[in-house]
Amino acid sequence: MKRSVAVCVGLMVAGVAGAEEQVEGAAIAVPVAALSPAPLVEAATGGEAARPVEATVAQQRSDPEEIHVPAVLMALPHVSTAGTATDRLVTTFALGAIATHAKRVDGAALSLGANWVGESLSGAQLTLGANVVRGTASGAQFAVGGNIVTGELEGLQAAVGLNVAKGSAVAGQLAVGGNVAGGELSGGQFSVGANIAGSGGVGGQFSVGANIAAAQFKGAQFAAGANIASTMSGLQASSGFNYAGQMQGAQLSLLNVGGDVSGAQVGLINVAGKVDGLQLGLLNVARESQGEALGLLSFIGNGQANLQLWASDIAYTNVAAKFGGRHFHTLLTLGFNPGTDTHRRRYVGGLGFGAHIPAGPLFFDLDVIGSGVHTDNLFRDGDGLNVLGQLRLVAGWQVAKRFALIGGVTGNTLVTWDNGDRWEELGIGPEWRSVSDSGRTTVRVWPGVLLGVQI
Repeated sequence: MKRSVAVCVGLMVAGVAGAEEQVEGAAIAVPVAALSPAPLVEAATGGEAARPVEATVAQQRSDPEEIHVPAVLMALPHVSTAGTATDRLVTTFALGAIATHAKRVDGAALSLGANWVGESLSGAQLTLGANVVRGTASGAQFAVGGNIVTGELEGLQAAVGLNVAKGSAVAGQLAVGGNVAGGELSGGQFSVGANIAGSGGVGGQFSVGANIAAAQFKGAQFAAGANIASTMSGLQASSGFNYAGQMQGAQLSLLNVGGDVSGAQVGLINVAGKVDGLQLGLLNVARESQGEALGLLSFIGNGQANLQLWASDIAYTNVAAKFGGRHFHTLLTLGFNPGTDTHRRRYVGGLGFGAHIPAGPLFFDLDVIGSGVHTDNLFRDGDGLNVLGQLRLVAGWQVAKRFALIGGVTGNTLVTWDNGDRWEELGIGPEWRSVSDSGRTTVRVWPGVLLGVQI
């Protein structure tokens, strides 16, 4: 019996010991797993190990905390009702005696000296000195000294001194001194001094001094002084000088200069490399033109440049320089008649304009020429004042590249003043004559012919 009890007790002790061994084994397994955890995985990063908690906490502690106040009064930067850490200040309204300074302004900043925002402005800055935003500015800046935005501007800058937006400017810059948009401009620049769009843009530049677009610009440039653009699509208008490396649109000025121009140049002097359009001015110059040139003098590289020699009833020997565009030209004429016993020696000098119509090997010219008739020399007025007007219809046959036969008919009208007609020997056909003003003015009309060559 005692042995049975002992056996049972031994079995019970052994069972309890086995159970304790299992429990102890489980207790040991859990700490081992806890001491060797799997790396923490962020689902958003697709399996990157999370940073240690200690590093995250340390980084959060290293970042300066923003100070949010609805309004702040400042005497100087770092001297304010919000403390000295104004570089961490975020406010809606800042009023400064000399200057204001904040990280962000979401309202307005006013001071007598300067307003400085380190990150962004959404509102307005008003000062007598300078407004500076190192980030983006969405709103308005008003200053007597200058406005500077080194990021992007969406709004208005107004200064008596200088406006600078080195990012992109969307809206308007107004200054008496100068405007500079280092990025692309979308809006307008208005200045008495100079407007500069460093990266071109879309909009308008208006200045009394000069407008400059260093890159492609689409819109309009208006200046009393000069407009300059590397590539322009739109309108350049000034009372002084226009320049565009490439132009699509129109240039209106006293002097227009362009590289490749597709559009129109209208001014006293127009100069271009290649023109596809119109040049209208007193002097037109182009290396090549696929359009038209209308002016007193037009020198076009692929246009007309000829010398005409002919004989007519006005003078036996005539020479003319003919130059211009493809369809319009200028004529500088000079005629001489040696004279006989019954006819005086005479000189005829004139200026004319004409239209040129090519038709294969043939061409037709319609010319209008005004001349003066003199004896002894071209500048003598002792024979009375007179004007000889001629309407010529000339046909030509291009025998070779630089040689053509020409011939045509003319309608001649001679008006003389100063008591009488002293050139009665002019004319070989029937004429119509009228005397007026008590015989002091005479008008004669008659037909004529010409025959010559063009080289």
